[in-house]
Amino acid sequence: MGFELPSPIQEESIPNAIEGKNIIAKAKNGTGKTAAYGIPIVQKVDTKLNKIQALVLVPTRELAMQTSLVIKNLGKHKKIECMVSTGGTLVREDFYRL
Repeated sequence: MGFELPSPIQEESIPNAIEGKNIIAKAKNGTGKTAAYGIPIVQKVDTKLNKIQALVLVPTRELAMQTSLVIKNLGKHKKIECMVSTGGTLVREDFYRL
């Protein structure tokens, strides 16, 4: 994805997330926050297990779509699946996709 060096937010958070620690972080737009939690998620997912292994909650539909795209791109070589579920859609469709 073009990463060469971690941004400060990634450098601080990725090792802690991989260790399973909780993280609360704040950084400006465009600093790599999504990858800061997306990389550990992708790394920790066991593709042999056919079950939901991560849940990411974000406050807006737009951010949900952007986050999903980043997770899909980060996890494409592991064949990780990612699904967006937002308000205003039929819950039945979400159940079907799950």
